[in-house]
Amino acid sequence: MANSLINTGISGLNAAQNMLNVISNNISNAHTTGYNRQQIILSQANSTHSGKGFTGNGVKVNAVNRAYNQFIVDQLRQAQSHAGSVNAYYGELSKIDNLFSNKESSLSSQINDLFSNLNKLSSNAADPAGRQTVMSSLESLVSQFNKTEINLKNQINNVNNELAKNIDKINSYTQQIAELNQKIARLQNVSGGHEPNDLLDQRDQLVSELNEIIGVNVTEQNGQYNLSLMNGLNLVQGSNANLLSVQPSSADPSLFSIIYTHNSGATQELTSQNINSGSLHGLLTFRDGPLNESRNQLGLIALNLADRFNEVNCSGVDIQGNPGEKLFDFAKPTTIANNKNQGQATIDAVYNKVTDVKASDYEITFVGGEWVVTRLSDNQQITTETKDGQLIFDGLTISINGTPVEGDSFILKPVAEIASSLKMATKDPNKIASGIADNENGAGDNRNIAKLLDIQNEKLVNNNMTLSNAYASLVSYIGSETHSAKTSASASNNIVNQINEQNQSISGVNIEEEYITMQVYMQYYQANAKIIDAATTIFDTILGLTK
Repeated sequence: MANSLINTGISGLNAAQNMLNVISNNISNAHTTGYNRQQIILSQANSTHSGKGFTGNGVKVNAVNRAYNQFIVDQLRQAQSHAGSVNAYYGELSKIDNLFSNKESSLSSQINDLFSNLNKLSSNAADPAGRQTVMSSLESLVSQFNKTEINLKNQINNVNNELAKNIDKINSYTQQIAELNQKIARLQNVSGGHEPNDLLDQRDQLVSELNEIIGVNVTEQNGQYNLSLMNGLNLVQGSNANLLSVQPSSADPSLFSIIYTHNSGATQELTSQNINSGSLHGLLTFRDGPLNESRNQLGLIALNLADRFNEVNCSGVDIQGNPGEKLFDFAKPTTIANNKNQGQATIDAVYNKVTDVKASDYEITFVGGEWVVTRLSDNQQITTETKDGQLIFDGLTISINGTPVEGDSFILKPVAEIASSLKMATKDPNKIASGIADNENGAGDNRNIAKLLDIQNEKLVNNNMTLSNAYASLVSYIGSETHSAKTSASASNNIVNQINEQNQSISGVNIEEEYITMQVYMQYYQANAKIIDAATTIFDTILGLTK
């Protein structure tokens, strides 16, 4: 009887000691990121049958489990992935908003100053100071177009760099998760199925951090995590990780593409449609959306301004009575051959009617023996006019030479490089054509100045907007997108915080609660020690009776 009582007491001491160890570990890790509160699972020890029934033999420790709710964790991961996307999108978009909303460097004020100075010159077309002021306004406007476009191009480089950094992080996370899968499986096998909670916490934390960068599906098989993208491509399968990489896009080398390498060695470019959440999605959506749209809208304004000023100035005569010359130089449409093309075809593009040109890039693909043109701003296949072997559409004429192969493609950028390429064709104030050719006194004629002034109110851009209205529309578009993105980011972060609080109420460590529980199990420990004392006394008494 005494021996049974001692064993029962020892089982209680063992349970109490294990409980105190768990509580101590919880308190120590109260502020450890990714730690899930642990709890010990106890059950009755098998009882012993005697002539009068079954007698209990104390308590046994079955397992040490994590306080973990898979459903809430899945919700948290989804919320974090969405928040990662909208935060990255808003963070980049706000930079463009700051660029366009800066009044000191506003193109709108520069355009207004130009026409204001032209208006002053119209009262005395021969005034050297007035001519120099107009020329200075033109130079300042060109400089501002250049600076604005350089800032937008810098953001492309920033996005490229961020993509590269994030891919390095993703590869590090997936490799660590694959290694942990292997360790966890091995430890579960040697421990009879018990889970190594510290490694499980580490793995879950890595998945959460990975999910903020790129949204993944998580499935569990035999205690191991398998991670895949939303389109089913595997990133982690058991102890194996598929690594991602970045490289210049085959369609446009100025843009980095994310490359997935299959087990066969074949590669696949991932887009914002393949990656539908996480900060990578936000970066790609920003780059392919507002950033590209801003560059094209800015370029379209610069193109219409430069082309129309050139046209009007060339229609007049300068102060010396000579035919007017163009005031601006700018690049022609940019064409980029896909580096996967197999044929020998080349394309060349020119403007045929600037006011019909759209703020969009185009993809021109050879399919079924014909060239198919897709306008990328609205992803619409457009009908082209064919004349003398040339393609004519949206104010552009495309000449194609050489022999293509099925699937060969080109990217056409009619306006993306205009703002950065814009420059003055002359800096001589006397080259401003103020007069009309039928007037013998070019120095005193201001009729062509009046025509230059009229440009301010002409609906040039898309045939329905003035230059100032087009720029105001661009600023409004970016401002509206930024406001929406800010609201979405704030809402997403609030949802993450709410779900995280719910998760912490289950898995987090409350030091005060742990301290109270520790006091309870200290008493429990002491009580079981008293049982052993009592058993020892009984045992000594029995031994004494035998003497």
